[in-house]
Order: sequence, then structure tokens, then C-alpha cells
Amino acid sequence: MRRATRVRGFFITGTDTGVGKTVVACALAAWYRHRGYDVGVMKPVATGGRWLREGSAGRWISDDARQLVRAAGVSDPWSLVNPVCFQEPLAPFTAALRARTPIQLRPIVDAFRRLAARHDVLIVEGVGGLLVPLTPTVTVADLARRLGLPLLVVARPGLGTLNHTLLTLHGAKTLGLAVHGIVVNHAQKPPQDAMARLAQQTNSSILRRLTRVPLVGVVPFHARRGSHESLHQTGSRLTLRGGYDTFSTFLRSIVDHA
Repeated sequence: MRRATRVRGFFITGTDTGVGKTVVACALAAWYRHRGYDVGVMKPVATGGRWLREGSAGRWISDDARQLVRAAGVSDPWSLVNPVCFQEPLAPFTAALRARTPIQLRPIVDAFRRLAARHDVLIVEGVGGLLVPLTPTVTVADLARRLGLPLLVVARPGLGTLNHTLLTLHGAKTLGLAVHGIVVNHAQKPPQDAMARLAQQTNSSILRRLTRVPLVGVVPFHARRGSHESLHQTGSRLTLRGGYDTFSTFLRSIVDHA
């Protein structure tokens, strides 16, 4: 099957699960929405869903997908926003096996194309990292390649992130995926241990030294990330390299020149 028609937007992936992909994806969606752009959101594959009744039927919906929809302020059908979701909070392939429902890429790509026809910009949040298996032969990286959006890699700030981030970038390069940049996300409160704090303070600068992929943003810890305003502020206050002093300036450049 051919790739989906190219649209503006990003595929948000992470160096691991729990690194804060949803925060970054919501911040981007809220930023676009705040400035009047028609932004769509998508969580193609998820696990750990909650049951949402739709008339006489219903479906499992990811909490991540719900947050994305709130941040973007959209009312697209859940079948497009979150086409694959399983109840059990397991790895997608494991959850699919246990539910006896194999994950198929064709319906996901079709949903992506329909969303692309509805919106000017799409923010797509992956599940886990790039090599998370969806089937015995298909990974999240294969899905990202089919959708054709540039990657934003969300990384942890602490000890271990150099290895995880460099492995992710190496995998993306090997698989032919374009990486737009790295976002370091402080998802947890600053650690009390002095050496742990030092690791967080130095890892971003070390990443800049070790890779040619731009470190486009550092998301500070924010205790109130759930509201639309705080998500917008998260998107607007990222510290950027390359002469962009705010994430707003950076994103405006991306939108204007995409």
C-alpha cells in the first residue's frame, strides 16, 4: 500500500513508555488551536482503554486520545481518532493476542487519510517507542513510515536517557524515518538526589553534542498540565536552540514553511 498523502504535522514517539508523549502532543495541539489553526489529533493504537457507550454499542477509548481531543477541541469520530484500542493495559501485540483481534494497518491508514482531509495539521501520538511490535512483523516504526509524518522524539531528562535517545535515533535512521527533533520532557518533579539533578541538568547539552538531530525543546515540569491553558503554555514555553526563543516562534516557522 502507498503511504498516506503528506500532510502537515508530527508523529510523536518516545524513547520509552511513560516519557510524556501525550503532554507534548497535547501541547502542540493546544498551541495550534490557540492560534486558530484547524488541527486534528490521532492516537492510532492504544491499550488500557475505558469503555465508551455509543448508542446501543460502544468501544474502548484511550485516556490519551481523550486528552488529545480536549486539547485540540475537535469532535471527530472516535473510530478515526483512536481506531485501535484494547482494554488491557499491555503491550499492543500482547493485548491484541489476548483479545484475539489482530492489529491491521490498513484501517489505521484509512482513518489517518480521512482526518487529513478534515484538518490542516495532524498531531499523531504513537504507542511506546518505535520498535514496539503491533504484529509479529509490524512495529510502530512501520506505522510511522506509512503515515509519512516527521518524528518528534520525546525523551526523559534523567540518567539513561543518552542511551535510550541515541538508540531511538539510530533505529529511526536505519529504518529511513525522518526525525524533526528531540523534546526532553520533565514529566516528574525534580529529584532530591544531587547527582540525579545533575544528570538532568547536563543530559540535554550532551545530547546536543552527540547527535545532529536538533534538540528542539525542553519541557519543564508543570504540576497543572491538564488544563487547556497549561497545555498551551507548555507548548509556548519550550526552550529552543537555533535562534528560536520560544516554541511559538519555532512552530510558526514550521507552519509557514511546511
